[in-house]
Amino acid sequence: MTWNLVSRSFRLLRSDKKLLVFPILSAIGAAALAIPFLLALFGMRPAGGLHWGSNTWLFVFLWYWGASFITIFFNCALAACVQLDFAGQHPTLGDGLGRAASRVHTILLWSLLSATVGQVARAVETRAGWTGRLIIGFLGLGWGMSTYLVVPVLVMEEAGVMDSVRRSAALLRRTWGEQLISGLAFGWLGLLFAIPGIVLGVLGANGYPIFIVPAIAWFATMMAAFTAAREIFTVALYRYATTGQAPSGYDAATMGAALRRR
Repeated sequence: MTWNLVSRSFRLLRSDKKLLVFPILSAIGAAALAIPFLLALFGMRPAGGLHWGSNTWLFVFLWYWGASFITIFFNCALAACVQLDFAGQHPTLGDGLGRAASRVHTILLWSLLSATVGQVARAVETRAGWTGRLIIGFLGLGWGMSTYLVVPVLVMEEAGVMDSVRRSAALLRRTWGEQLISGLAFGWLGLLFAIPGIVLGVLGANGYPIFIVPAIAWFATMMAAFTAAREIFTVALYRYATTGQAPSGYDAATMGAALRRR
């Protein structure tokens, strides 16, 4: 049943292609943010002079926080547009950006928390043995599932960061199965759709450079589409889990069966 819900998310994306703009803007923003940090770390050192040393971690963390903020901000804008779509309205890009901007302080704090958790987990994992890595992996899975719905909560409910995290975690008991299965569904679909891009890339790397640009374009389009479809799915999951009503374009019986209380 989750496969049906995932396919409906792609169909909604096909009917409202402007939603692709948000992940594209997110990728551009993260790439642009990386430039000054890379220059600061590698390109602007005086000859034989300044070395960042132990401060390198701070630059990496600041970039990670900034990239997380940009990604979450545009995901929130996308989620706001999807919510309006589900309500039968015809949102513009400005509607989504405006709603995300109205929650920018909460998004900033959530991106800080998310970046901190991610960097701490990565630091611990690099210093731990295989047992520690296994534990960190399970903890990461639990954190990812409990915060799976935090973006729609952030943008649709007037709650602070910790309240949003608790709200998302509270919805976990109704959605954990769909979270796991949807991850597999998007993963398998991603592998399937990656095949043409891989073929183009292999051709480009083996004496046919004309195929390099189409390969890059294929993967860029694919990443934007999957990011947008996954966020549509998340909003649909949130909407049904909180209201009991199937979003527009989704079958109530299918969602009711998929999200039956466990």
